[in-house]
Parts: sequence; C-alpha cells; structure tokens
Amino acid sequence: MQQRQHVQEFIDRFRYNANRAALVQSKIKMLEKLPELKPIVKETEVVIKLPDTEPLSPPILQLNEVSFWYTSGCVIFSNVNIGAVMDSRICIVGDNGAGKTTLLKIIMGILSPSSGMRHVHRNLKFGYFSQHHVDQLDMNVNSVELLQQSFPGKPIEEYRRQLGSFGISGDLALQTVSSLSGGQKSRVAFARMCMGNPNFLVLDEPTNHLDIETIEALGKAIQKYTGGIILVSHDERLIRMVCNELWICGNGSVTSIEGGFDEYRKIVEKELEAAAQTK
Repeated sequence: MQQRQHVQEFIDRFRYNANRAALVQSKIKMLEKLPELKPIVKETEVVIKLPDTEPLSPPILQLNEVSFWYTSGCVIFSNVNIGAVMDSRICIVGDNGAGKTTLLKIIMGILSPSSGMRHVHRNLKFGYFSQHHVDQLDMNVNSVELLQQSFPGKPIEEYRRQLGSFGISGDLALQTVSSLSGGQKSRVAFARMCMGNPNFLVLDEPTNHLDIETIEALGKAIQKYTGGIILVSHDERLIRMVCNELWICGNGSVTSIEGGFDEYRKIVEKELEAAAQTK
C-alpha cells in the first residue's frame, strides 16, 4: 500500500511534465499491475457436513491376537484384540513412538500384521485424513480443480457442492490452494477424502492448523456422522465432544477402555502417582 501511494504521488506530481511523460506512463502501468489488496474476511460460521452412510451389520472391524514388528527384535505391540462397529467413536492415545500410526495402518490394511488376524466387513470403505494429506495438496490449482484431479468426469456443480459442504464456497473455491488459510486447506483435504463416500473415517491428528471454529464444526459433524470414527488427537476439546471409547497404545500393547477424556485422565494420574511412589 505504501508503494502504491508512493507511485501515485509521482504520477500526480509529473503527470503534465513533458520531459517525464514516458516515465509517468511506465509508473501508471506499474500501478495497474500491483495486486489489489483486500482485507481478510473472517468467516461467520464454519460448517462441515460429512457424507451419509448406509448401515453395515457387525462385525465391521476386528483385530485378533495381532502383533507387529518392523524387525524381529523390535516389537511395536503384541496380542492386540480390539474391534469397532459403525457407531464407534474411538480415540487412540499414547506417547509418541508408541505405535499409534502403525496401528491405524494395520486397521486400514496399509500394513499387514506380523502375526494374528485382521477381519473387516467387505463393504467397509475407509477415509483416511492426516496432516501430510494437507501438506501434499497441489498448491498451484484451485479447490475445484483439485477435486477434478482426484475424481475426474463429474459435473463442476458436484465438485462445488462437495466443497460447499466443508465451507469452501463462492470465490473461495476458485482461489489457488496456496492462498487459503491452514484451516481452509484442511477442509479442502476433508472434502477430497469424503468425495469417495467412506463409511469409516480414520483421522490422524486432524486438528493441526485448525482454528477453534473449525475444530468445533468438525466435532459437530462427527456427532452427526452415521459411520465409524477412529481418531488420534491431543485436542481435549475434540476428544470430549466425540469420543466414548479409548484405545491406549503403550508398553507394547493396545488396551481398550470405555469412557472419554476424563477416564483417560484418571488412568494417567494413577500412573503418575505410582511412578512418584516408586522413586
């Protein structure tokens, strides 16, 4: 804006000076090329709408006596017995390196168990969201073109409707992805994931780069979603909003407990107390 003002002052000063005519013309052209700056408009309310799903009869997803290791001397976890159904709202917690992402990949069939069995319903369709999906978005296209790349051959209106379900509507859908905020990029990644109509969502740290309004909208969308959810998150707000079961990764195993964040907090406090008493 300072540069624009400086150039305009030069033009006004020398506009009728014949000796400076060529320079004035070049300054006018420069002024025309300067981008027009518009203030960022804060969205009044963020809305996220996850796709409707058809019910599936259980069992939906089951791990029986599953163990996994990358090398024989380094077991990530062993003898895991856990399962999920269509109304599951599961949060996976545990220290970094405890095997949370590895467990997600086994659940989705990206990795195979080293031993034990993975059973999934033949109509189960996973939608996987992680921070690297946001980081790997093509920044040089707009959001409509991004969906076109992943799901070609649909009418433009369908891509726009899908983006609108995640609050990316109007001119926002036609801006390059690089110009969007972190929260908006995450919503574009969600829109792309849900375009495949998954009936079971696996969300690995979905709240990174999300503002409070979007986290709130995501929590409300999960509450209304009719498919299953497995969530890895450190966001207490989101865990409290949606989770009714916890899978705790640690000490080479995965333990399932009923209850939400308060139940997890009690367990952590007991472990801290026990650790303090042994010192």
